[in-house]
Amino acid sequence: MNSGHSQSTGRNRTLLVVALVAVLAVVAAVATVLVSSATYAPGARILSPKIQVAAGSDHVDPYSGLVIRVPEGWRAESGELVFGTTALTPVGGGEAGPSDGVVLAGALTEDLFDPGNPDNRQAAITLASGMGQFLLPVPGQPVEERAEEITTRVGDGWSVSFRVLPAVRQDLIGPEGALVYSAVVGEGGQRYWLTYIGLPGDGTVFSPHAEWADEIVERLRPSEAADAPLGQRGAPA
Repeated sequence: MNSGHSQSTGRNRTLLVVALVAVLAVVAAVATVLVSSATYAPGARILSPKIQVAAGSDHVDPYSGLVIRVPEGWRAESGELVFGTTALTPVGGGEAGPSDGVVLAGALTEDLFDPGNPDNRQAAITLASGMGQFLLPVPGQPVEERAEEITTRVGDGWSVSFRVLPAVRQDLIGPEGALVYSAVVGEGGQRYWLTYIGLPGDGTVFSPHAEWADEIVERLRPSEAADAPLGQRGAPA
């Protein structure tokens, strides 16, 4: 009888172990689904601003003397642009592709803002308004206006942002609107700016929120070329 009882106890323990393994497998599968759902939206990858920017690499703008952090999923090019000297664009994207957003950056020169006015907050507002109208030439209503003080290794300043909701139906901006962001940091003749336009700026890797642009600005730092006066900086020979 003892032998039969031992066999029965052994079978029960085996069944309990099998059941426990099955439960753990289900828990692991559910956790995987939850993590995946939190990280990936349907058809669009999501990362926190800090993680996406921290996972990127540095790019040296030889024209402005800035080292600019390029977030994961984006690329940088420097040259003589209509605005600024460095542009960041998505490597790829969802259905909208590379047009989901663009970042422009450079030194704050007199053609952008009065060099005699030391107010970085006003400079950021002026840039956001002017570039927003130039890059998004559609009638719209600004909402979700935001202004934050910001600190960098090239000086302190301000970042401002707002969302433009289109007033009429058109092809450039969808009904969810577009995000306009600008920041100006530094002082005197050593001031720098960054503008980000996001279509729609929904938090995806290729169209992030304003906090993502803040992360880039906060990581701005001078390169070796920053010791030269602005007028003497240029692309390497």
